[in-house]
Amino acid sequence: MRFNNKELAYLAHHGTFDKQGSLLMKDKTDGLFKKGEEYQKRYLRLKGNLLFYFKDKDKSVTSEPPLGVLVIERCTVELDLEAVDFGFLIVYEGEDHTYKFQAPSEDERDEWIQVIHTASYECLKMQLQSLREQIQAKTGRDPITQPPPTEFGMEYETQSQGNASDDPALEICLSCSDLHNDVSGQPPNPFIVLSTIVPPQQTWIQHSNTEVVEGSNDPQFLKTIGFGDKDGVDLNMRVKITVYHVKERLTGTMSQLGHAIFTLKDVLMNVEMKSKMRLVGPDPLDCGTVTIMAWVNDTNLSLSQSETDSNPKKPAIVRHRSKRVDTLRPHYKNIITRTFRFDTTKGDVKLLVHEYMGESLFSLDIPIQLLRLWIEEEKHVLSQLQDIGQMFAHGRLRALQDRLDYCMSMITMYEQHLNFLSSFKGPCFKASCKKGDKELEFLPLNLHLQRMTVINEEKNTTGWYDAITVGAFTAYAQKYKHGGLSRLLSQLQESHSTENNSVTNLSLACDLVNSIYDHKMSISKDCDTLCRLTSSGTAEEMTEITNSLQQKIKELVEECDTPLVQNTADEYNRIKAELSQNSSQSSPDSLSGDTTPGAKVNEDTGKNWKWSGTDFVKSPSAEPWEMTRLNMEAAAMCLISIVDDLVVGESAERSKWLEEINPAVMKLKSFLEIVYQKILLIVMFLNIKEHRGNSRLMHIVRYRRDVCFSHALTTLVSGFVTKITSCISNEEFLKQIQEVGIFCQFEGLLSCHGDEMGMIEDFCVAVDDLKFVRFQFVKTDDPSVSPTVFQDGHFKSGAFGDFHRHCVCVSIPLQDEMFNKLPNELQRGGKINVTPVLFNIGINEQASLADKIGDTSLQEKINTENVTKVISYLAKYEKIFGSLDKGKSGQGTMNDLKSKLVYNTASKKSKNTDVLKLAAEICRKVNGIRVTSCKSAKDRTSMSVTLEQVYILQQEHDLASHVFSQALDCFRSEGVRRENTYKNIGSRKYAFNSFQLLYVPKLYRPPNGTYGNVQG
Repeated sequence: MRFNNKELAYLAHHGTFDKQGSLLMKDKTDGLFKKGEEYQKRYLRLKGNLLFYFKDKDKSVTSEPPLGVLVIERCTVELDLEAVDFGFLIVYEGEDHTYKFQAPSEDERDEWIQVIHTASYECLKMQLQSLREQIQAKTGRDPITQPPPTEFGMEYETQSQGNASDDPALEICLSCSDLHNDVSGQPPNPFIVLSTIVPPQQTWIQHSNTEVVEGSNDPQFLKTIGFGDKDGVDLNMRVKITVYHVKERLTGTMSQLGHAIFTLKDVLMNVEMKSKMRLVGPDPLDCGTVTIMAWVNDTNLSLSQSETDSNPKKPAIVRHRSKRVDTLRPHYKNIITRTFRFDTTKGDVKLLVHEYMGESLFSLDIPIQLLRLWIEEEKHVLSQLQDIGQMFAHGRLRALQDRLDYCMSMITMYEQHLNFLSSFKGPCFKASCKKGDKELEFLPLNLHLQRMTVINEEKNTTGWYDAITVGAFTAYAQKYKHGGLSRLLSQLQESHSTENNSVTNLSLACDLVNSIYDHKMSISKDCDTLCRLTSSGTAEEMTEITNSLQQKIKELVEECDTPLVQNTADEYNRIKAELSQNSSQSSPDSLSGDTTPGAKVNEDTGKNWKWSGTDFVKSPSAEPWEMTRLNMEAAAMCLISIVDDLVVGESAERSKWLEEINPAVMKLKSFLEIVYQKILLIVMFLNIKEHRGNSRLMHIVRYRRDVCFSHALTTLVSGFVTKITSCISNEEFLKQIQEVGIFCQFEGLLSCHGDEMGMIEDFCVAVDDLKFVRFQFVKTDDPSVSPTVFQDGHFKSGAFGDFHRHCVCVSIPLQDEMFNKLPNELQRGGKINVTPVLFNIGINEQASLADKIGDTSLQEKINTENVTKVISYLAKYEKIFGSLDKGKSGQGTMNDLKSKLVYNTASKKSKNTDVLKLAAEICRKVNGIRVTSCKSAKDRTSMSVTLEQVYILQQEHDLASHVFSQALDCFRSEGVRRENTYKNIGSRKYAFNSFQLLYVPKLYRPPNGTYGNVQG
């Protein structure tokens, strides 16, 4: 066998030994002329299955290596009855050589034979098998293949359910003092398991456990333990506290230090609800003390005693501390809570920290509403394509047939998704193991609220900190063979014609359509105002409105006269004229030659009618574009003239003014709508022309973009509703979102390598699309009403404009009490804009690979662009409300954070997580929405949100510096994020392995015993 001399020599001289002593051993004789073997005195040491022998005890044992070592395996120990007295042999299988020994007495010989016989692995294996059979005979279950539930240890630690959806009626926190050192003289790693029993029960039931505190004789356990529920708790419940020393977290090897038993009544009846007890060791000996401190939550605590207790006592003092979990229940379900108690820099002041995690109720509802909107939009697009469809019949724009096919297939596909989700009876939470499920691809992945509430016991103040955790906004089921959205959109954009080699014509057209829509709505609003002023307004007010109308009509006409619109309209009319001429020549019996699906000829009138998507209507396309525009101008001038006559000449009674101008108003609105619909038709024609040959790519992009936007909007709505609910009494915040909009910061932890590069490409486009979302509030009496998503009149514009998708607005229902706190403008339906920003820093081993041999330019570009957005938002804020620093300067001010963020995003430092920390701090200072994400929001996300929580406690609540690492490990080992991993993959282990953790930044590493190579 192979072995290392130094290691064997170390084993021979250190540690404890099963047996050691002097024996005579038959060995080769020393000397030049002596040959053969004879019995010589040797000093033997048995350690495990290794039998070392030395030349003599005095010198060899202390300084020299052993003469040799025998491995006690595949051998037998026999009596030597022939050669010498008290002799024995060690005989190895298949070997002729025999090792002979002689003991000084018969008892000594028998002891050596016994201990050598039981030292081999084979003997231990036989003993194990015997014990296994005995246990199976008694329990009927094989203890190895069918192990019983683990009573305690690290496996039990992972099974602890803690407090779920209800606040416990009573909570306690624990600390120990004067715990004994382990056998090596080092401080222990204490870990407490609690068991309970309620008379007349006879069996202890495991209840909960604390976290492990590394190397401490006086540990302060941060995790609190809850008892009871909303119906109260039996104070006669007995609680057994067992303190263990964790020798090895990875394997769960532990030894018991001591235990103590008490009843809940014992603690409650003590002064300040605090009790100190002696721990009783296994021997039994005193081995330290344990301190229990309790408090009562704001629930219907039943201070019930036994029925025979005729004079029940009341607690000396009752601390009422509510977790306020009820504030989350309207919008979240399956809420899990944990409670911790931390030291501050002021030794006698404690922080009570509640941690929550809940599943958003909007995970299913928002995608369903979006699918309904998109189906209607696709039907509208189909109607527009059919209006242009006559060109296809004559061989012009052959790509139109592909567009029609793709449009119909998308309608069919989205209707299938809608039907499935509408009848879906499963949980609204989408686990990471379902991320590739096509039927659920519109649902966000692992969407949860992570909330931390901090209570300062001395100041009696409370702080709330929310973060939304969600998987990356990506079309995982569609894979990444051709990249993500930003790459696909760039490929699509390369085929578009440009204006001055800078902006594409489609982008210009999209901005133009949105501007025309704004003018249409503004003019219509002025018309309504004018009608209202006819009965109660002054002449000056009516004149002011007509001047405004005249200016807006002028601006609208100028937009309609832009070269892009004129050239596209001319080309459209030219092709239409050619087709009409060819149609007349080839089909003299046909009036129009229209063979578009859905078109028909009315035999009675000979007019051409087309399918509009809902009914047959007369096509307006016969009227030239110039005539439509002139008719709109004429209608506007007619209305203005009528108003002037009424105001100046007073040609009619005031009561009849409305009758005079109403026909002109209706005519102007009618022509405005015709102009807008014609603009849409012209732009659709331009869209078809620009995407000639790219219909399939455009279909892929739109489908992928819809999936990612569904994830992003659902997440945003969840965060916005939570923020409004918690900040509804903050007048400054309400004024801020009215004037500047809501700030939403997304934190990504994806790497620029492999599939995660495609995820980043999807993620950044989805986040950017959120700038097209606006919120408004409506009053409701029904608390169960959900937010409603509806179309805004604008199209998605910008570099990647989309004429197939409108912007959306989300209506947030509020009950009277909350609605009445809103500013008047928001009560009247004012819209709230969204400023989304994304910062991404890869932290895993793939990020290291990307830094060394890959390309991180996309990450750098995203971070740089979003710094600009942050600064722009802050500039708007400070312009209205003044500086956030309020005259302060130095570290931690907004100016300091901005400059550091700019510096860190510009630096080339690998895994520069300071970018994420700074962006999060800025977001909190402006009361923004925080969203943290990685591939599945399970492992890296858990590390990030727990680190952020400890940073908050340190910076804003004076967390003691010596507790920083312990608090971080405690959140990760005993907090709600362990439950998140279980919900996703059925295991309370973070999906890291030892190799990956070598490349993860130190502060993002989970504690030992909480991670493993699991899939999800």
